[in-house]
Amino acid sequence: MKNIVLNLLENGLDYIYEAVEPIFVAHKQSQHSWKYSVLHLYSGIQLLLKERLRREHWSLIFQDINSADLAKLEKGNFVSVYHDELVRRLQNIANVTVNDEPIKNLRDLRNRFEHFEINIAQNKCEEILAAALDETIQFWEHNLEADSTNEQKEKFKSIKFIATGFEAYRKQRLEKFQKAINGIVKNRSGVIVFCPDCHSQSFVVFKDDEKTCKCFVCGSKYQKDIYLKNIREYEEHIKGGESLFSDSYKPYDTTCSTCKKNTRVRYDVSYELTIYCCLNCLHEEKFTIENQVRFENADWYERLEKAHTNKELLKIMAEKFTVEEIFQILQERKESTNEPAA
Repeated sequence: MKNIVLNLLENGLDYIYEAVEPIFVAHKQSQHSWKYSVLHLYSGIQLLLKERLRREHWSLIFQDINSADLAKLEKGNFVSVYHDELVRRLQNIANVTVNDEPIKNLRDLRNRFEHFEINIAQNKCEEILAAALDETIQFWEHNLEADSTNEQKEKFKSIKFIATGFEAYRKQRLEKFQKAINGIVKNRSGVIVFCPDCHSQSFVVFKDDEKTCKCFVCGSKYQKDIYLKNIREYEEHIKGGESLFSDSYKPYDTTCSTCKKNTRVRYDVSYELTIYCCLNCLHEEKFTIENQVRFENADWYERLEKAHTNKELLKIMAEKFTVEEIFQILQERKESTNEPAA
């Protein structure tokens, strides 16, 4: 007969994974799933905090340290330290900083779920979960990750991946760093683009090549040259027909019109909006679906113009566009070149 074997940390990670799964799997979301997310997340956080205290010394996870006994510990036959004392010992003995407010808010909500009745707006429940998740992730990365096994790290990596896809979590992280983001945009010291890992618009690419690019939501970090290299490799991957998106990929000019460097990249924000940004000088161009088509048509016109007379060009265009569209293209061409229209 097989035994169920989970050490303190693994037990905590399992609880947290069970807590975040409904956030990721939309069809599993219900008032019951949110309840168990609250219960499981709080239980998991308690076990992670106790694991850090255990690493300081095993006796510290006994509520009454004077009764600490290895035999009791191995059997689990003891009263473990209560939350408030747990946090005090972490701070005063292990010199570990814990932001206890979001954990206490989660505990209050958990107590209502477990011991009484509940009537709370779902978005408020999500906010409490997101704040507690943020503190959990920070605690893991600063206090547990380095001395954990590869399997445990992979487990938490999955947890963090799910968390960064949680809209309430993204929102809180962006609000937390909004002042810093506003300063970067205002000072033109960097540009905020889509993160290559969590795909939220929260990744800063600094104008200074020496500064490390980073995501304010998931915390991913890249040197600028590595980030650009990854983009070019991905684009080649798509162009080579090795991706599901290959059929819809459209080549574009990667040379910046301002600084003339091969650092211009494209971000398809949505079906309606495309942004081109130079990662060197930060020159940015935004195209809606309408003016993107016009831009491509103007480029089409420019190429034909080099190979045909005006009369031939107009005949070709008449087969492709309406009179109104032809007039618009020629007018935009005139404005962009300061030349008389054909």
